[in-house]
Amino acid sequence: MPKQETVVVLTSNLFFMPRIEAAAEAGGLETVSASTASKLVEALASHDVPLVLIDLELDEPVWTEALQSLKSMDSPGIKPRIVSYGPHGEPDTLRKARELGSDAVMIKRDFSEGLQELLATRGASASS
Repeated sequence: MPKQETVVVLTSNLFFMPRIEAAAEAGGLETVSASTASKLVEALASHDVPLVLIDLELDEPVWTEALQSLKSMDSPGIKPRIVSYGPHGEPDTLRKARELGSDAVMIKRDFSEGLQELLATRGASASS
């Protein structure tokens, strides 16, 4: 039996995680949260991960290291879609996340409103 697909979320926002977990479950995904780049990479190695979500409200060194780690991964078959989300009032942060390899970058309001579809489509519904 194949592994269940898992969305990995780089975040420290424990308040928002239940919303992500509920949307993931509705879309047939398990959820793993990580608070560091190394934990994110570990999760990718041990799960079938079609989608990684990056919370840009984390300290910048944390999410930049995570995006750089994802970009430098050279493992066959491990290339999840990366969607970063953050505050609308920080366009430089959103731009930097895109430049560091996010497939899509969303403001948190749009991310939150489209969460169900985002997870159901494994990130394909995200545009940036």
